[in-house]
Amino acid sequence: MPKFNFVVRDASGKTITGQLAMDSKEQLITRLKDQGYFISKISELKEDSFYSRIDVAFQRLTPIKIKDISIFARLLSTMINAGLPILRSLKIIEKQTENLRLVEVIQSVRDQVEEGHPLSLAMSKHPRVFGALIIAMTKSGEESGSLDIVLDRISHDLEREIEIRSRVSAGVRYPVIIMGAALVIVSIVLIFVVPAFQEIFESMDATLPLMTQILVNISEVIRHSAWAVIVAGFIISAAYKFLIRIPSVEKFSDSIKLRLPVFGMLLRKIALARFARTLAILLRSGVPILRALSVVEQTVGNAVIANAVVASKESIREGERISPPLEETGEFPPMVIDMIAVGEETGALDTMLEKISEFYDQEVDYTIDAFTTLIEPVLIMFLGTVIGFVVVALYMPLFSIVTQLSETIG
Repeated sequence: MPKFNFVVRDASGKTITGQLAMDSKEQLITRLKDQGYFISKISELKEDSFYSRIDVAFQRLTPIKIKDISIFARLLSTMINAGLPILRSLKIIEKQTENLRLVEVIQSVRDQVEEGHPLSLAMSKHPRVFGALIIAMTKSGEESGSLDIVLDRISHDLEREIEIRSRVSAGVRYPVIIMGAALVIVSIVLIFVVPAFQEIFESMDATLPLMTQILVNISEVIRHSAWAVIVAGFIISAAYKFLIRIPSVEKFSDSIKLRLPVFGMLLRKIALARFARTLAILLRSGVPILRALSVVEQTVGNAVIANAVVASKESIREGERISPPLEETGEFPPMVIDMIAVGEETGALDTMLEKISEFYDQEVDYTIDAFTTLIEPVLIMFLGTVIGFVVVALYMPLFSIVTQLSETIG
C-alpha cells in the first residue's frame, strides 16, 4: 500500500501535515475532504529503495503484541475522558501508532465507527487482535456510558498479563539457555569427536563396551540420519498443532500439563489467577454473569478450567449460585470456593475475585522463584551425568587397550 505526504488546512485555517498509507491518491483526497480539510498538497512517498521495501515488509510482518493493545486502550481511554469524540481519538491514535499491522486494524475500526457502528462491533471484526474479553468489556462500557473507565481497566488488565508473562518467561529462560548450550556442545562431540575416537578403536580392533557402543550408535544416527530426525520433529510438531485443535485432545493435553511436577502447579495458579481477574473485571464492568462466564471460558487459557466453567454455567442458568457448581467440578481449591461463596453472600463478588487473583499472582511469583531455585541443581546433575557418560564411554576402550598393551609388553 503506497504512502502519501499531505499538507491540509482545517476550518480555522491551521496548517496540518501528515503521512498516511492509502490504496490510491484519489482515496486519500476523498477521505481528507470527508474529514473537512482543505487540501494544499499531496505527494506520494517514493519507496523505490530495496532496503526501504524490505523495511516495510518486515514492519508488516511484525505481530501485534499485547503491549500495543494496552497502549491503544490507554490512549483511547485518556482521550475519551478528556472529551474527544471516539472517531477523532481513533484518528489521533492511528497517526502515532508505529506498528503498521495495528494501523491497518485501527483504520478498519475507524471506518466502521464512521459508518455508525458501535466501537465494540467494529472491534469484533478483528477477534484475533482484541479478543473476547476486550470486546465484551468495551460493549459493557458502551451500554453503561463508562467507556473511558472500562478501557482504562482493559489497559490495566493487559499490563498485569504482560507482567505475569514476563515473570514466567524470566523463570524459564535460564534453563532453556542452559539446555540449549548443552545440546549444542553434545551435538558437536557426537558429530566430530566421537567419530575420531571410533576410527582409533577400529584401527586397534578394540572391543567396545556397551556404553561406548551406545554412544557410537547415537553418533551415527545423528551424522547419517539428522535430516530424518529434523523432518520427524517437524511432522510431530505439525501433528500436535493440528490435533490440539480437537477439544478432547486439548483437554487431555492440558490435564497432563496440570499434573506435571512444579510446572503443572504453576500453570494451574496462572489459570486460576486469570479466571478470577477476568471474571472480576467483567462483573465490575456490568457484564451479566452468564455472558461473563462465556468470556472467561474463552480467555482462561486452559481447557480443563474452561470445561469446569462451562459445567458451572449450565447450573447457574438454572438459578444456582456460582460457588456450588464450581465446587462440584473439583478443579477449584477450597479457598477459592469459600471466598466466592462469601462474595456472593455479601454482594461483593467482584472484590473477592480480585483478592483471589492478587493471591494467585503472588503465588505465581513464589512458584517461579521455587522453580528457579530447584532447576539449578537439577540442571547441574543432568549436565554432569551427560558429560560423565560421554567421557567414561570414550575412555573405557582406551583403558582396555592400554591394559592389553601393557600385558603384551610384559
